[in-house]
Amino acid sequence: MKIYCSRSELNKALNNVSHSVPVRTTSNILEGILVNVDNNKMKLTATDTNITIETVINVQSDESFEFVVPAKLFSAIINKLPDEDIMMDFNNESKKLNIKCAGSNSEIICFRGDEYPKIKLNEGQNVIYLSKEDIKTLIRKTAFAASTDDINLILTGVLLEIKDGFMRMVGVDPFRIASYKIEVKENQDVRVIIPAKLINETANIMDAEGEDKLSFEIIDNKVVMAFDNNKVTINTFSGKFIDFERLLNKTGEINIRVKRDDLLKSTERASLLASVQNNNLIRFNIQKDVMLITSLNEEGNIEEKVEIINDGEDLNIGINSRYLKDALSVIDEEEIMINFKDSVSPCIISPLKGDKYNYLILPIRMN
Repeated sequence: MKIYCSRSELNKALNNVSHSVPVRTTSNILEGILVNVDNNKMKLTATDTNITIETVINVQSDESFEFVVPAKLFSAIINKLPDEDIMMDFNNESKKLNIKCAGSNSEIICFRGDEYPKIKLNEGQNVIYLSKEDIKTLIRKTAFAASTDDINLILTGVLLEIKDGFMRMVGVDPFRIASYKIEVKENQDVRVIIPAKLINETANIMDAEGEDKLSFEIIDNKVVMAFDNNKVTINTFSGKFIDFERLLNKTGEINIRVKRDDLLKSTERASLLASVQNNNLIRFNIQKDVMLITSLNEEGNIEEKVEIINDGEDLNIGINSRYLKDALSVIDEEEIMINFKDSVSPCIISPLKGDKYNYLILPIRMN
């Protein structure tokens, strides 16, 4: 059972599906990649039961067959081969895969293909076609804020919502919120909670090359996305997402206008003396036309001055520098607005006009 294919195409496909190979598992079969050859196509499938990635490449083969090959070893061998065509020969009786490329000859012991778990999906809801770049943008600007604490599983996911001509993604943990939305032509209503870690893995295999669009479906409490020669199936969370809009609407009377880049660079410098032990604390002394950012520890102190326009009262407040840097790093606008109420209420970062994005950060109580 021979297969002829391009080394570079196979290597890229393996890199894609490897994002869903479990790091640790009690099942040896899940440490493998299902290889299905049929009609001059080779489909590679990997799953950890929560996310499944399938990638199809063109090959030359006159037969139809399948087998499971150990993912780590197979990927390592293909990655190290010279960039020439590969000939693979699978022996169904011995379950051995022979790989030849230039002067290299390798053999891997495989598993039976029918032992690999198969996903069976019912008929999907209406297919939605979305921009790959839009999806990647939403993920980059929000998923970082999702919780990493499994105690509240819902918060480890991001909310994806399509409604009233907008698509919005929201990430939340107990101390911050990240919300970003874009206009879309779809008029369907969608509301689904997707594990942030798994949607990040999906973004990693979305190439700028290939087609601009991806298809998006919700089937059996799973999100199914297909783009280029890939298909990604992710188990979603069931439950109620936090009422983030109520929190974002609790604004105060202090609004400052500041250049994003100036604030980011000053925050980065001030955070050099911040530490996890004090919640990455840096102090903000907000005045009429300047904001003083300070940090200190037993090694020294840092003070930064940033020009602002403040239409409210003066304020002293403590902020987690890592959370602030995370938010500022994904904003593209030159200037931003930051709203404060008092030293114990959240600060909310938003654009000068509109509500395209909102980043909420809870303050740190200062002694």
